[in-house]
Amino acid sequence: MSMHGGGRALNNVITTKIARDLYLVRTIDRQTKYFEGMWEIPEGVTYNSYVLTTSSGAVVFDTVKPLFTDLYLDAISKITDFKDIKYIVVHHVEPDHSGVVKQLAEKTGSPVLGHPLADKMLKRFYQYTGKFQSISDLYELSTGEYTIGFIHTPWLHWPETMMSYIKELNALLTCDAFGSYGSYAQIYYDELDGNERGRYRWLMLKYFANIIGFYRHWVSKNIEKLISVGIEPAYILPSHGLAARDKSVKEFVNLYLKWSLGEVEESKIIVLYTSMYGFVKKAVNALIEKLQSLGLRVVVYGFNDIERSPISEVIADVYDSKYVVIATSAYDADAFPIAKLLAELLSRKTPLSGKRVIVLAAHGWGPRAGSVIKGILELYGFKELSVIEFAAGEHEKIVESVLKAL
Repeated sequence: MSMHGGGRALNNVITTKIARDLYLVRTIDRQTKYFEGMWEIPEGVTYNSYVLTTSSGAVVFDTVKPLFTDLYLDAISKITDFKDIKYIVVHHVEPDHSGVVKQLAEKTGSPVLGHPLADKMLKRFYQYTGKFQSISDLYELSTGEYTIGFIHTPWLHWPETMMSYIKELNALLTCDAFGSYGSYAQIYYDELDGNERGRYRWLMLKYFANIIGFYRHWVSKNIEKLISVGIEPAYILPSHGLAARDKSVKEFVNLYLKWSLGEVEESKIIVLYTSMYGFVKKAVNALIEKLQSLGLRVVVYGFNDIERSPISEVIADVYDSKYVVIATSAYDADAFPIAKLLAELLSRKTPLSGKRVIVLAAHGWGPRAGSVIKGILELYGFKELSVIEFAAGEHEKIVESVLKAL
């Protein structure tokens, strides 16, 4: 058996040993601009697959996006012979994890192990007709000198998601949970310096808000389940981003619990605005100046004729903010389309509790946008909500109204 020692990059793939008999195969994706076809990720993303070599054969955990099939299979072959692969575990059937399962199974003749729902999904997605072993919750598999426990962790973030726990290594393979964006060459979070860690935590929050946010209530349920069955790992090994070990494990878990509970930063206010001809932008600029003078941390995202903010980052910053201002103009006797999209996304992806939302609605000949945005927010349960209507060009009047609404 041979491999790339010391984590040497194989084009877009890094292979390295991360624990006794456990290897990481990390594919670095700098080509995808919009994760899930939606979320802007200029920082890139990684797909982490893991290989456990045992005296009775190897176990492969997850694969990679189909785009990287050849690179991935070549990397696997540097760790173990295909004929020595005994099992292929699929934690989650979304194609960025399962995209090469069929090809790998065809090369190895190995059974695919997954949640009972995964069988039909693999057949539908890839016309997979090979061997499949349905894995029940808390099932344990002994292979060679290792015991692997499987834990169903539903809605993190699909119903068939599960995790694997390698007992002898005290390593938990968590799939999307505890993942992050970013195209890092480092293996562990603790390899980053202080500033880099702050940036990484932001990318973790961005990933959490975009991908896990709608299912946030399942985070604490699944963490409690892991604790209840005695799993307190020394390693957290996600399918995207960096691994955690030692003290970093507790930090990752605490971050997820904090975000799942919807804790907010009390002095943080997000200002989102759409502006076709500059009237709303002028109103927002006047408001920002006043808010900053009050000591609030103001974060601004704009959508106008010369710039457009990343929606992925909007959702992330709204996630832990105390206050949100949505400033928009009317459009076709309705609210501006991007403002409607933002209102729906932040309603679905971010916690409602603890936030105060103010809608600033500009109009030319008649008010309409404010009631539309208010309706979207109320539909999803926002209650701490104010609407301030103003005519385009009369932006000086709104600052005092906003301060009263905070």
